[in-house]
Amino acid sequence: MPDTLRLTLTVSPDAREALVADLADWGFDAFEETDDGVVAYAPVARWDAPTREAVDRRVGGAGWRAETVEDQDWNATWEASLEPVVAGPFVVAPSWADLGPEHDGRTRLTVDPKMAFGTGYHESTRLVLRLLPDIVLPDARVLDVGTGTGILSIAALALGASSALGVDIDPWSVTNGDENATRNGVQDRFEVREGSLDVVPEDGFDLVLANIIRSVLVPMLPDLVQKATPRAPIVLAGLLVTEREALLDAAGGAGLALEHEASENEWWACVLRRDEG
Repeated sequence: MPDTLRLTLTVSPDAREALVADLADWGFDAFEETDDGVVAYAPVARWDAPTREAVDRRVGGAGWRAETVEDQDWNATWEASLEPVVAGPFVVAPSWADLGPEHDGRTRLTVDPKMAFGTGYHESTRLVLRLLPDIVLPDARVLDVGTGTGILSIAALALGASSALGVDIDPWSVTNGDENATRNGVQDRFEVREGSLDVVPEDGFDLVLANIIRSVLVPMLPDLVQKATPRAPIVLAGLLVTEREALLDAAGGAGLALEHEASENEWWACVLRRDEG
């Protein structure tokens, strides 16, 4: 077995998903999130001079540490670390995990990620999973922007939504979303497209979900409103508690009012609807 490179990076919470996308483009295959940042793994042969330079430009010389792990099956180690996670009425688990009796009565969401985001291990995902049971109406049409693994769409379908359309700018989401839809038996009701709202000509969605960073969410708000029915809930996540006021100001400018909010650690999510004044 070839040696493995372990790259430890210090990065703020709101920048991690974008960093992981870049690392995946540079040949890294597995990721873990830590308190301080991200740990990325790749065969050591991929750690060449161009990759080192790209990482250094991206995070700076003081922001990363590379080390070789000899004869370690890093992929198996990473998979073994993915334990079931409880969020609201759901338990999120990879397909290889056996659930104990403590999870009886919860709805299982089976998610095998291509990378360790969108699995239920991040607070922003758990926050939305907890919010969904109160806002998913029977036969709702769902739009899921930044769908990732498809977990939020799959959860909405499990709660009674009739269909879900997920979009994501990362190509891996199309394959991974389709795989996870099949694992959960909702492949006939869940479609994933590569891109952003530019690949969604449809409108009239009964529920809109967007788990993305604030710099992307704020310019997108008017378009999200246009995609939703007049009283559809719009759920936003991927936001820090410190960004709450700025986000709500932008939402008010788009004609949206706060209906509900939730937080976990430094992360915040909200349910918005059109302000009827």
